[in-house]
Amino acid sequence: MKSSSHWLIPAGLLALTLVPAVAGSLRLSEMAGGAAVIPDGERVTQSPVALVAHIVSVIVFGVLGAFQFAPGVRRRFRRWHRTAGRIVAPAGVIAAVSGLWLTVFLPAAAADSLALSLIRVVVVGWMVTALILGVAAALRRDFGAHRAWMIRGYAIGMGAGTQFFTLTAWQVTAGEFTPAGRTAMMAAAWLINALVAEWLIRGRPASGRRANRQKLSRSTVGS
Repeated sequence: MKSSSHWLIPAGLLALTLVPAVAGSLRLSEMAGGAAVIPDGERVTQSPVALVAHIVSVIVFGVLGAFQFAPGVRRRFRRWHRTAGRIVAPAGVIAAVSGLWLTVFLPAAAADSLALSLIRVVVVGWMVTALILGVAAALRRDFGAHRAWMIRGYAIGMGAGTQFFTLTAWQVTAGEFTPAGRTAMMAAAWLINALVAEWLIRGRPASGRRANRQKLSRSTVGS
């Protein structure tokens, strides 16, 4: 693989992070006295500490975490990878827990449903579990399991980026949101990310074994 292609991974992940990062930044600007450009401000700002913690941690988790999956960065800058990981994992946990707090303690939005709230609780539990298991795997130097669990945690955490596309698809095809439609589109985004994560986890080892066999074959022929 060419070295330039290594940057396609973080570039794609950063693009997925762009939507929640921009939305969060606009919300922070609004809370600091700027113009209100995102709807639902009166509701979500009722818990300002949790909201700020959620926005900041999501941005850190999304942006810094994107570079954790670049193969070239992991191999060439291992110390940076470990240092960044000590920031990314806690940021992900804070993002998940603060998001759960906002779900439980804020009044529900007009198009929200009880089913969506329950799905959010499950998603938060899965994300936190994945990140904790990822850190535990790294501590015992099981880097294969570490990579798999961190991919799972990051994929779920970046569900907001995919939700932009699923929610937009609903608006284009069906118009105004219904509680059932909003629930389905948001759940679909998390499901898409989870399935892509499992595809990456299960597909990469096989390709790695094939590459190793090819290298071994060439070295045997050369000898």
